[in-house]
Amino acid sequence: MSKEKDLDSFIKEIVNEMMDEISCPPKEEIWENIKNQLRTERKKTRRKHLITVLRPTIVACAYIILLAALLLHLHVSVLSYANKIIRSLVVINDDTIKIYKKVVDVDEDTSDFLFGRDIEDPRIGEAQKAIHFRLSLPEYVPQGFILDSVDVLNKYEKRETVTFLYLNSENNENKCFDILQQSYPIYADVTISINTENANKIERFSTNGIEYTLLRYEHEHELYGLFWDSDNIWYSISGSITRDDIIKIANSLR
Repeated sequence: MSKEKDLDSFIKEIVNEMMDEISCPPKEEIWENIKNQLRTERKKTRRKHLITVLRPTIVACAYIILLAALLLHLHVSVLSYANKIIRSLVVINDDTIKIYKKVVDVDEDTSDFLFGRDIEDPRIGEAQKAIHFRLSLPEYVPQGFILDSVDVLNKYEKRETVTFLYLNSENNENKCFDILQQSYPIYADVTISINTENANKIERFSTNGIEYTLLRYEHEHELYGLFWDSDNIWYSISGSITRDDIIKIANSLR
């Protein structure tokens, strides 16, 4: 028994010595370590919770990013297609028609607009030389009307205007009409206002892919105005002629 007690005592002494040799950190350091471990565990728990809650949003954002990338890739072709199809917006108010237009690009050779054209009237030839777009000339003119004057406004190269004035002095009626053609800068945003205060009828119709606006004004004679655009050119025909004649003139422009 005495030997066993001596062995136990010897083991206890060794253990006590070993424990005495172990350096124990201060309690403040131990508590700080415990708090750091608690913070780490809380962050992990919160991260898992946020991922669970925000998973639908993350998926949606990823889808939006993918879609945006596709749209950026297709931007040029889509914009080009849209410009050809949706070129103008028409808003009709009580006394005004406003046409909001995005001018499209035009692939056209501007070297010589007179080449290959049989233009008999030198006034039209001189007008064509003075501007930077191809003039459209009417192949149909109502009986009795002759070209009286050709006016050119070309102060600004990107916005030039040519007006043909036709007069009819038969039977002392003194009727007239004009054809106006105006260019606009490519890619410009244009707003065109048409006064309809005295118009008693407004028509919108389409022919050969071109949208026309036709107005009939209150007057002792038939008085019409026809408006449309093609590429970067704005056209208008107005005067004391019949509805059929004004449409025939427009369709004959070449």
